[in-house]
Amino acid sequence: MMWPRISQHSLQASLRRGATTGSSLASLNLFHYRAYNLCQPHQNQFTFNSWRSFISSDSSFHGITLPDDEDDRQALHSSNNSMIQEAEVVKSEKDKQKIRDSIAEVVRAELSAYSTPKQGNTQINDDEHDRNVLEGYERLLQMLNSAQARHDHMKADNSLEYTQSMMDLGELHYKLGNMNQSQDIFMSALKQLLESNIGTDRNIMLMVAQCMHSLGAVHARCGEFDEAFRWYEEAVRRKNEIIKENRNSESINSYHFELGKTYNALAALQTMRGGLQWRDAMSMFQLAERHQLHGYLNDDDNFLEMEGNVVTKNIVEKLTPHHVQSIVNIRFNVGKLLHQHAQYDDAIGTFRDALDLARLDVERMTTDDVQDFGASSAVSHPSPFERKNAVVELLVQIADVHASAQKYDEAAQAYEEALGYHIFFRRWTGNSVESKGQAASVLPATFSATNIKLDCDNATTMEAAIRSNLAHALAHIGQEKLGLDHYEASLKIKRQIGGNDHIEVAHTLMGMGAVYGGPLRDFATALNCFKEALYIYRGKLNELTDECGISGSNKFFEDDETVEIDGHIQNAVKNIGLIEAGLLKDREDGITKKRR
Repeated sequence: MMWPRISQHSLQASLRRGATTGSSLASLNLFHYRAYNLCQPHQNQFTFNSWRSFISSDSSFHGITLPDDEDDRQALHSSNNSMIQEAEVVKSEKDKQKIRDSIAEVVRAELSAYSTPKQGNTQINDDEHDRNVLEGYERLLQMLNSAQARHDHMKADNSLEYTQSMMDLGELHYKLGNMNQSQDIFMSALKQLLESNIGTDRNIMLMVAQCMHSLGAVHARCGEFDEAFRWYEEAVRRKNEIIKENRNSESINSYHFELGKTYNALAALQTMRGGLQWRDAMSMFQLAERHQLHGYLNDDDNFLEMEGNVVTKNIVEKLTPHHVQSIVNIRFNVGKLLHQHAQYDDAIGTFRDALDLARLDVERMTTDDVQDFGASSAVSHPSPFERKNAVVELLVQIADVHASAQKYDEAAQAYEEALGYHIFFRRWTGNSVESKGQAASVLPATFSATNIKLDCDNATTMEAAIRSNLAHALAHIGQEKLGLDHYEASLKIKRQIGGNDHIEVAHTLMGMGAVYGGPLRDFATALNCFKEALYIYRGKLNELTDECGISGSNKFFEDDETVEIDGHIQNAVKNIGLIEAGLLKDREDGITKKRR
């Protein structure tokens, strides 16, 4: 069982770990509470290195035109500046394939983070079970099976319908983390399109650019940044050409939407790759959003308006869920970039803007929307499940930024809200059709950590991660007992889903031990926590040693994980020593008092 990543590591690092949480823990100080590194819950959908890149073949979007072509030329010129690009790490073909093979497992864990595991869940009735199996990973898998069946019944020819069906399959494989299959399908579709008589056929030209964008996304997710950059760069060039040649087309908005999508992906790629100064990356993200909101920035009928960075409710009502989520993705990336560069206030403001947009998108969902669990949905469109989870993700990001700024009161409040929404959305059936369009928000305004009860049978790995982070923040503000309640809940979920020997159990035990042994000075309980954590860490290290006591390619992937676990072992041993010293001192003090 894998868990949602809750520390900021590169994709390659996360792929090398069987457990996807945990950064190093600082040693316990017995005389005052010293925090170990905060675990930070990670996004769950279609990400590489936590940057959001939306790949889609669908071109029927509400998109937009960017003001001046000069902006586009400057953005590409900036991304082509070889003086600030860093060389890609050279990996052997065997190493690259190992990364690709690992991605499916990581993606499945991310997609399943918000879903209740089916195994051993006896509390769900038949209707709820039917709904749950189509959440996240299971929903995409069923969509792939249905799309494959439809494709197999089509006549194999050079028609656009057949090619679009291929592209749909390629995207579903991408979303499921099947990188080789996705790449092969998109390459076949691209070859078929290029062998057609493209001429000035806008549909074919756009599909070619979409295939190139998608191939860039495949390479980016695999950490093959140079190849990804070449595909994205060519996709941008072709999409710009389409816009220039079709300025008066009724589909101009969708062409700009597509261009904005590639700028977003390119900016995220270059940030990961080291190819842009971060402020240049900010400009490219802003350029992406301007493309995607081109048709809504200024409207002749004057019924749509932009208020600063705020997309109004009127605008949201005119956008598809896919379009809204794409803009949310861009703002998410901007927030991540600001957070990484310690621009905490700006990061929180950006995440709040994205959150407002995501909430507006969820608030317009009706009961029929929420119950759309079938596999016939458009491949590129986000499911109701994904739209609700975006709200939770953004709240977690806001909490993470507050924690980085050491504003633990605000962090605890945001984690509480994220946890509350996560649990609320699992039960929420949407608005009635009659209530759609009401001015008042239908979503809860606040949640209290003391009122968020544990339902272990329906709990998720994401709930366990959020509770751990909430516990950490509460301990920082003197709410140790309430924090321990959430640690205990998180531990119970992790034991039930991952087993008693899962490394995630050890991470939570280390957190609990720090609270017991620090501010609460319950040394006996702290000692038990640290000893059990040490036992688990050593067992995990032995597993890795047995599995990869080999040199070469396998060693390339396991070194980081063994070093990390060895660090956990050292911290656990040090904490045990400090606790035992504290117990000895207490006994000596007790003997001295008796003698007196």
